[in-house]
Amino acid sequence: MYQSINEPIQVVSNFKEGKVQSLKFLWKGREYLFEKINLSYHHFEGRVKFYYFTVSDSANYFKLQFNADNLNWTLLESYVD
Repeated sequence: MYQSINEPIQVVSNFKEGKVQSLKFLWKGREYLFEKINLSYHHFEGRVKFYYFTVSDSANYFKLQFNADNLNWTLLESYVD
């Protein structure tokens, strides 16, 4: 089931060789581990750079947003079986 969420989350990431690698996130008291980063891209809104990641675990897909200006993560949407 597709769901638009747009809620703040906590993300554990690894910054290596100039790239961010997200590993897991915490949302509503539950931890979601990524098995795969399916897509990543970025764009600017004015001077603010946003990074987007579509990630999946064994049964779910999520779209995450990272705001490079204020360093906040947002869970934008999910698709859960």
